[in-house]
Amino acid sequence: MNLQLKRNTKTTIIAKLRLVSLVALLTSVSIASFGWGRTGHHTIVDIAQNYVSNSTLDSISKYLANDTWHAASTWMDELRGNSQYNYMQKWHYINVDKGQAYSPTIENGDNVVTQLDSAIFNLKNRRNLTPEQVKLNLKVLFHLMGDLHNPLHVGYGSDRGGNDVRVVFNGKSFSLHRIWDTEIIETNQLFEENISSKLKETKKRELKRIAKGNATTWFIDGRNALPTVYTLSSDTITTDYLEQGHPVAENLLFLAGVRLGFTLNDIFRKY
Repeated sequence: MNLQLKRNTKTTIIAKLRLVSLVALLTSVSIASFGWGRTGHHTIVDIAQNYVSNSTLDSISKYLANDTWHAASTWMDELRGNSQYNYMQKWHYINVDKGQAYSPTIENGDNVVTQLDSAIFNLKNRRNLTPEQVKLNLKVLFHLMGDLHNPLHVGYGSDRGGNDVRVVFNGKSFSLHRIWDTEIIETNQLFEENISSKLKETKKRELKRIAKGNATTWFIDGRNALPTVYTLSSDTITTDYLEQGHPVAENLLFLAGVRLGFTLNDIFRKY
């Protein structure tokens, strides 16, 4: 089933990320398959805002109304348990096992790749939508752009995207999925500085290259990270494992933020 289908003041990215990290630590919950957790999703929209025009900001402000970008980015996770939206449950991920080719028919199209492309299409054709339908599709776009760039949301069905892999981290048992949703971000003290550096140093030509494509091609970046995800020497998450994973996670969050920003500009450019 497809959906038929403010201006936030720009502050420095470091200040915003520090605030996001604090909020996430204060409100963190145990989650099984929430792509990137609050911190990751908030970070992606913070990055995106650096690449959207003022006119795009105005348009999004109009449709989101009283909702913030942060709230929009995590809405799909927070509505879980609401039977009205049960049809969205499979939209957060896609399972493609090793050796299996991607197909848009996986889960009958109820997967993160197909539904992200669908939301973008709907928003580009928003003349046919009500303002409330536009708002819903924006929330889907904000969230699924993040989920698509989480390796274990584009992982293997054989272990349900790492949910069946149990590991020990700081003396506690977690799923490998949870490690990549939340812990790998929260434990990286250099995270804010590294993301800020990418914002400053990435050239416009490279940004345009990153933004090209669609969900089907962007899906490859998360898949390419899976070898790093599965370099487990034991069932204990070690410092070496985190050091290998940190730059991978940071890069995927950056790619998602850039692509979200450029996609929003493309959607809301004048007809």
